[in-house]
Amino acid sequence: MKVDIVKKAMDFILYMLSVLILVIIIIYLMKLVWELKDIIIHFPPSNESMSKSVEEVLNLFVLIEFFRGAMSYFDFERIKLSYITDAALVFVLREVMISTFYHKLEFKMALAYSFVMIAIIVIRTLTILYTPERERKIRRR
Repeated sequence: MKVDIVKKAMDFILYMLSVLILVIIIIYLMKLVWELKDIIIHFPPSNESMSKSVEEVLNLFVLIEFFRGAMSYFDFERIKLSYITDAALVFVLREVMISTFYHKLEFKMALAYSFVMIAIIVIRTLTILYTPERERKIRRR
């Protein structure tokens, strides 16, 4: 009985988190459309407005990955590591792109980002190789 209460509370919290992330995605999308309208009207855009729009698009991708991760809980009744690693990879790639866009990517940071991305890719590969579904199929044989 106590487990049911905890599970229902966890489901409710994740449901509210999913709704919150979805609302934020919708707000970001509306903001992005509004900014793109300004860019089109004032063509060619300034570097500042263009860089701001690029950042907003990349932020939107990160939010979408977090939303996918939260929604995976309802599909699989667990948080899949593959969705977490996808979100982490998108976040690191976002940081690399922004740093490169502003020409502020130093060698040490590029090296650090590379090591982090390699670690995330290794984890992602391991999540593909060792999924619970695959392990169940192997045990059944």
